[in-house]
Amino acid sequence: MTSLTPTRERPVALLIVVLFLAVAVNQIAATMIFPALPAIGMRLHAAPSALSLSQSVAFAIAGLAAAALPLSERFGRKNVLLVVITLGILGSLLVANSGTLVLFNIGRWMQAPGVIALPLSFLILRDHTPADRYPIYLGWMSALNLGATGIDGAVGGWMTDTVGYQGIFWLGAAVGVLALIGVALVIPQGDAVRRGRIDWFGLVTMGAGVVLLSVGLGGAGNLGWTSPTTIGLLLGGVVLIAVFVLIERASSAPLVEVRHLASRKTLSVPLAILFGMAGFLAVYSLLAPFWLQLPAKAGGGGLTATTYALATVPGTLLSFVLAPVLGAVARKTGWRPVIVGGTLVSLLALVGMTLSLKSPVMTLIFLGLLSAVFAGATMTAANGLGVMLSPAESPAFLPGIVSVMFSIGASLGTAVVGSLIAVPTPGAFTIAFATAAGLMLVGFAFTLLVPRDRRKTAATAPAADQTEGQIA
Repeated sequence: MTSLTPTRERPVALLIVVLFLAVAVNQIAATMIFPALPAIGMRLHAAPSALSLSQSVAFAIAGLAAAALPLSERFGRKNVLLVVITLGILGSLLVANSGTLVLFNIGRWMQAPGVIALPLSFLILRDHTPADRYPIYLGWMSALNLGATGIDGAVGGWMTDTVGYQGIFWLGAAVGVLALIGVALVIPQGDAVRRGRIDWFGLVTMGAGVVLLSVGLGGAGNLGWTSPTTIGLLLGGVVLIAVFVLIERASSAPLVEVRHLASRKTLSVPLAILFGMAGFLAVYSLLAPFWLQLPAKAGGGGLTATTYALATVPGTLLSFVLAPVLGAVARKTGWRPVIVGGTLVSLLALVGMTLSLKSPVMTLIFLGLLSAVFAGATMTAANGLGVMLSPAESPAFLPGIVSVMFSIGASLGTAVVGSLIAVPTPGAFTIAFATAAGLMLVGFAFTLLVPRDRRKTAATAPAADQTEGQIA
């Protein structure tokens, strides 16, 4: 790998702050909007189904951007980050000033590629910090992101009630401008890791496959698994991914070396995240809020939306603490014990929730444990392993695949359990929670296949062992 040499030394704390701002641009667009959706629907005269479709397309575009992450090795990570931040700013301004659903959708879809800001930030950190300190810095970066995730929903709701939902996007644009200036001035301009022509045909084919899979899974919960539309989208996605593999095998300059796709080293982490994320988000974003806010006379928890939101704060705060602590642990042990342990505890939490649905207090306790450990441990370790285990000739390959699996796993989990609670009875919820636990069990099994890291003091990729051009 070509050494990425900064123009001058800068404190790593400043680098982390700038990268956090870059990630926050997408975070504001992605999660602060959820409590504002009803107000947006009223303002734009859009039905919930129309907004849901808009979100599904945004997720699909985000998956496409993640699949294209290896392009950062040809154009430079800093340049790609500047592009997605600029798109985020323009998209935020368009949404804030839109009066129609069409303009709203265009703005939202312009913001979607910002999802790659997080894996790009991890790669930039790896390129410009000492190898033995990288796990700690990654932990702090994850903690800042998790902390923002915990409060953005509340802030989004408050802004919607006070200044209107447009305030969310004005805030996103303002943060974007700060991030754009910070990235331009602080992040070193690294050399391209790979040169030569770009396999555009392979990139388009892979991107189309990811989009079809994402949209198919996202709509399966509403349309049904046997719907011709769902089946067509999923089959089309699988066929295009298979065609992509054939294209890459025949290409003289492949976007991805497909031999890596058959490697335990490469596939274990993405598959663990695919099923683990499916089990986690099936509960966190769908089953838990619906069950705990279901009226007590119907067998649910009977909580108000405000009470439920406040009850989830401790888990978020704990994940904020866990991420940097486990980053320090990974510096000594490697990331494998963190992802294995985190996924195992998440599995036990899901089993506990399944067995304690009649007690809202116990269900909330297990939910807090799940959110703290899966977000603070499993997701942080997956990001670290994605950087560490990626092939040396394509450092962005595995982080890109992991990001795609985060997106597809989220769609898979909600689609699988969503159809199980079409009739929201206690029995249906029990089966749905048990199914989520089953998905997490599969994810845990794949974590056992993650290779052991023999370079425990580094816990990062070989390319990061260079000292030239790194920020102390």
